[in-house]
Amino acid sequence: MSRRTKQLPKRLSDKRQFWQHHVRRQARGKLTQRNYCERHGLGYASFVRWRGLLEKRRQLQVPPLSVGAFVPVQVETPNEPSRRTVQYDTDSIALVLPGGLRIEGITSANIDLAAVLVSRL
Repeated sequence: MSRRTKQLPKRLSDKRQFWQHHVRRQARGKLTQRNYCERHGLGYASFVRWRGLLEKRRQLQVPPLSVGAFVPVQVETPNEPSRRTVQYDTDSIALVLPGGLRIEGITSANIDLAAVLVSRL
């Protein structure tokens, strides 16, 4: 069992930065998480906890869409069986995905949000 030798930061933003640094270094290196923690005087349980928190935070962050980004769309006639169907309305469109998931009310005002939702599926 190793003893902790690192002085941890007090502020949350400093702690986040501290742990991001160590999680990235461990991931790039060849040491296991436990061995990395022992070598750097870090608590293994804290490392694992922060690694999970940082990963969850990373997954929740939505990447910005560039202006003019294109979203692939397949338009089909109602007669064709389809895995994905896009239906047009005069004011908005609805996107029907396999399994019955339906995203309705897509307009020019929220097309970026719809693109992000589809990219996350």
